[in-house]
Amino acid sequence: MSDSDPDEKIVVTCIIPAFNEEKNISRVLTVATTYSGFAEILVIDDGSQDKTTALAQSYQTACPALRVITLARTNGKAGVIKRGIAEARDGIIVTLDADLIGLTHENIRSLISPVIDREVDQTVLDRAGDHTPVWGWTNCAKYFGGERAFWKKDFLEIDMPDSSGYLLEIINNLHYIRQGMTIRTIFCWNLYTVHQFNKLDMITGTRNYIRMSISIVRAATIRGFVRQFFWIEYRNMRGIFSLYKRHPLLRPVLGLIIILLHLVDGVSLFVLLNALKMIKLPLGLAGRLVRRPAT
Repeated sequence: MSDSDPDEKIVVTCIIPAFNEEKNISRVLTVATTYSGFAEILVIDDGSQDKTTALAQSYQTACPALRVITLARTNGKAGVIKRGIAEARDGIIVTLDADLIGLTHENIRSLISPVIDREVDQTVLDRAGDHTPVWGWTNCAKYFGGERAFWKKDFLEIDMPDSSGYLLEIINNLHYIRQGMTIRTIFCWNLYTVHQFNKLDMITGTRNYIRMSISIVRAATIRGFVRQFFWIEYRNMRGIFSLYKRHPLLRPVLGLIIILLHLVDGVSLFVLLNALKMIKLPLGLAGRLVRRPAT
């Protein structure tokens, strides 16, 4: 697949929510504004108090497809994404967090292709950086990545209150699961993000993540949270997920295998990525070591 959309009739809109991301958003905009497959790019500034809007607007001369919408007050992530989707044309929506590190055109292509090709209903980029914190071994963060591709018409079916905030992803995931729709995570060895303990401090950031995790589990219920393990497929293990969906009688055995694979995958990545970080292995070589094959 080239940078351009293989089907010119399909409109792809990129939405970038941002709040006080003056220090980070340039990395994402530099890649997004040079990716020719986007028909439009919407930066939604959620009432930032820094120069996020001005910085985003500086890209408009080189990229006429870019629009910057500045909200008068802070709405939270769910409200911002809903505003962006309301502004977007019909077709495929791609959401990108504003604080990504290492984003490439290849990441964007891998995100969009399975949705355009109707292999799945939604994709989520699984960032290598989410596997390096102390909780990375749990392998749960991959379900809550902000880098997603989906059809606008499908999102509009979700009962998503503007006040959902960071519950956006769990509400999204559970809706797709209930509707029998397929979500696939795609591991990206090169993709990192600026964690809250980097933006704030270790104690405050970690405390915020713990509060967020508790809120997510409460909103989803433990049963709903765990369902993600079995119904959101990994790109390189999709065969076993297909069997799980098609053969209810085999689910007890297949479910146990999926849980074991989930834990082995999480622990091995946590150890490997942190080891590579400690020895400061060059990014290109690190990528070859941890890249997963597409199947």
